[in-house]
Amino acid sequence: MERREFIGKSGLAFFLFNQILAEASRPDFYLSIPSDQYGNIWVMETPPGAEVIISGRRCVYFGGTGYFGLQGHPEVIEAGIKAFRQYGLHIATSRTGFGHNPVLLEVERKIADFFGTEEAVYLPSGYLSNLILVQGLSHLYEKIFMDETAHFSIRDAVYSTQKPVFVFRHRDPEDLRARIRTELKAGERPMVISDGLFPTFGVFAPVREYAQLVEEYDGLLCLDDAHAVGILGSKGRGTYDYFGLQGRRLFMGATLSKAFGGYGGFVPGNREFLEKVRTSVGVYSGATPVPTPVAAATSKAIELVAKHPEWREKLRWNVSYLKSGLRRLGLAVDDSPVPIAAWTMKTTEEMKKIQQELFHRGIAIAYLKYIGAPAGGVLRVSIFSTHTREHLDQLLTELKKLL
Repeated sequence: MERREFIGKSGLAFFLFNQILAEASRPDFYLSIPSDQYGNIWVMETPPGAEVIISGRRCVYFGGTGYFGLQGHPEVIEAGIKAFRQYGLHIATSRTGFGHNPVLLEVERKIADFFGTEEAVYLPSGYLSNLILVQGLSHLYEKIFMDETAHFSIRDAVYSTQKPVFVFRHRDPEDLRARIRTELKAGERPMVISDGLFPTFGVFAPVREYAQLVEEYDGLLCLDDAHAVGILGSKGRGTYDYFGLQGRRLFMGATLSKAFGGYGGFVPGNREFLEKVRTSVGVYSGATPVPTPVAAATSKAIELVAKHPEWREKLRWNVSYLKSGLRRLGLAVDDSPVPIAAWTMKTTEEMKKIQQELFHRGIAIAYLKYIGAPAGGVLRVSIFSTHTREHLDQLLTELKKLL
């Protein structure tokens, strides 16, 4: 997709078909499927955590997004088992019918409490949170301005509206301002939409500048904050919290599958906005909710994150320690508190070799090609609160031997 491209009110299906054809011509765009040197897909045989078994090999794990290790926490698992016995697998209808039960409502209450909002909606997938935002707020904007490396879920969401979409340079508020000045007509209002924290290199969007722009132009700012919620900000509320921002023009959605260790998506907000979502957005009213045992496990996971702010402190210490060590090895890694460290090397082959060598030494890190990565891909590590200093030192020691 060209940066200056304008998408008008053409049919969504026609657009998506052509978009698929266009993206298929870009080999650098494809995701890298994790595999060993024989081309076999790596198989996770344990819950994700600091130590896992992958394809029969026990490893110290620096992949994924289970920052607090809650996906396998015994209290989380027990909550799911208990709900399975009480409620069965799922509610077998949508939220507009008899599709409410105490567990689903409890998850929404806990989300609202955690994020300090009046209410929240709980969704079958984090991927759907951006769809809720762009459709639920559609009466408050006329044109959409999207970061050029926005997540797939943002792209799919904005094109579902059939409203004009304009793409601005990655993390570039001046280009965004220029686009708004050029494309916005008198009386029109913009929606600016972006990842809050971009997943490949773990860098923030310049949200302060974006917030100022939407204030100037009577617009809205929407963030997909999947990689920041639960771990960043004084209260763990994500990117807005980290930068000390709040206000009626700021909206966000995210997933519960990463730091929170549960499953499903959510959008917190005020009562008026979310009532409109419940009554007018098809994906909320038409989809079967999250399976009840999964929702119960998720509810317990949210509760644990809220009860243990010290986990965020431990995570910050681990992030600082490992990133400092990586920089001492000569790697271009930032010093932010984001639990993601990624770097490139001269060749794709060199990066793949390092990944394979580390795996054979009992350390699993990611080599991937993802949105925002250069054509050759990146080596990427995720840092958990459950990593010990020994885990971190093991990675640094083995990397030093290979660099």
